Amino acid sequence: MKSAIKILWQKMFYLVDNDLPVIRTTLGDYVNTVEIQKRLDYVVLYNPNIARIEYQSTANGTMENVQEQHDKKGLESKLFRNFNRRDPKQGLKILKILNRNIYGPLFRKMGKGYGAFRSIDPDSKQITYEVKNCDECLDLPDIDLKACFYFSGLLAGIFSALFNQSMGTYESTCGTNGETTCNYEIGNMRSISFRDNLDKYLNLSISDEKLYEVETALSEKIMESLKTETPAEPIVGTNSHIIGYQLRILNNLEQNPEIFSETYRKAGVRFSNRLADILKSFYQVDGEELLTDALPKYYKKQLLANIDSVEKFLDGFMITIFEAVDCAGVKNLDVKPCAFMRGEIEGIANIATGKHIRCDIHSCKYDTGEQLCQFELSYIEEEKEIPDWLTEIEEQ
Repeated sequence: MKSAIKILWQKMFYLVDNDLPVIRTTLGDYVNTVEIQKRLDYVVLYNPNIARIEYQSTANGTMENVQEQHDKKGLESKLFRNFNRRDPKQGLKILKILNRNIYGPLFRKMGKGYGAFRSIDPDSKQITYEVKNCDECLDLPDIDLKACFYFSGLLAGIFSALFNQSMGTYESTCGTNGETTCNYEIGNMRSISFRDNLDKYLNLSISDEKLYEVETALSEKIMESLKTETPAEPIVGTNSHIIGYQLRILNNLEQNPEIFSETYRKAGVRFSNRLADILKSFYQVDGEELLTDALPKYYKKQLLANIDSVEKFLDGFMITIFEAVDCAGVKNLDVKPCAFMRGEIEGIANIATGKHIRCDIHSCKYDTGEQLCQFELSYIEEEKEIPDWLTEIEEQ
């Protein structure tokens, strides 16, 4: 998986100055941002225990991979010796040049928003980076949280590589605590006060009521996106590049594949209840047509995947998919990254049929060498409860 992550980072940096060959010939390489929020940010709120893991895995992976890119560009850590002097104007000027030429364009290409450095204390290496239209929290409700852990991990990894020492990042303001911008505080991990602030930030907790608010907001955004024509050109705040999406998943899976896969799947099953209502309302269908008709239309409209066919058999269904957002263009994986999609499809199938169904990966492009993926939906026989009085009779 490390080689796949390295390749994704190389592609991301290449995107700054060039146009990559199209990864998905039919759907294109951008996805509606609300779908990214649903598949990634909602999952962190669904299971807050993974916030710390995501932050750390992103920081570690970023530091390792951007260091190689810095070396290629001649961006050595000694170039940042001015940060050891009491010269905030000079330090800020250096950071602005770096942001203008490398990281600002990279974040915009990824669809992560518009970033700018706002302040710096060279003596403590305390830096503030402000982001507008952050795709992790854009238009989510004010739930009194700061929850953009992926972007925080990115910045921590980047500055650890730049300064050649352990740096961290936490949010002082965020869209999910009612602010119009996300302010990221970047600091030296040798500072006890900074480490305390970072620890508080990563100690995420969310109530069922707040999670319900997020689910409601995402549902409204999805319905709105279905009613809107897909823009011809990607728009920051509306579209996110699938490379950034895939990189985030792989960072997490590399750190702890079992926990993240199961969390993604369970979150997909839970949100499918919301999605089923959306499909019923927008496509005016119910029953098995939710699975056979509405879901393929929805996946194509939202640029998630091409569902080529939904075949029905006596014991369930077989769904054949091309150009899935989770794995399109990715190679050399030893774990399957489509856990949320699997859970989402399983949940919709249960609602559509009114029966208990299990979704398994029947074939994966990593197994077959082809471009298709297949999900097998199988009916599960539910054991009938035998009344106690009848059990007593049978035991006689």
